[in-house]
Amino acid sequence: MKYRGWGYIDHMVQTCEELFVCMEGINSANDLSASIVTRRAVVMCLLDLGEMFKNLTDKELGEYPSEHWHKVIGFRNRSAHGYSEMNFEYVYQIVINRIPPLYNFLKKKADSLEDPYDNV
Repeated sequence: MKYRGWGYIDHMVQTCEELFVCMEGINSANDLSASIVTRRAVVMCLLDLGEMFKNLTDKELGEYPSEHWHKVIGFRNRSAHGYSEMNFEYVYQIVINRIPPLYNFLKKKADSLEDPYDNV
């Protein structure tokens, strides 16, 4: 992973991409809840994203609408402490509707940051 002001930006992008791979062939919340392996992999990716977002500064968080960051972080907290009560329709909607815009933002942000090792 490259050092960047955002620290884990490359890992965040990679985690989103892994999440998309996990969702291949999943076309509904029922599909998601039917596969224990996919279910756990998806929730783990979301938990991992929430953990990384939780460590961003307020200034970094301010670059994207704050309600989205708080939702990702809140989901991380709920999934870490209440997995047995998980609503997979909600999880499916997050992955389908919320993660792609976050991914696009993170990818653009990562591409815009200067890599200090480029000129070494």
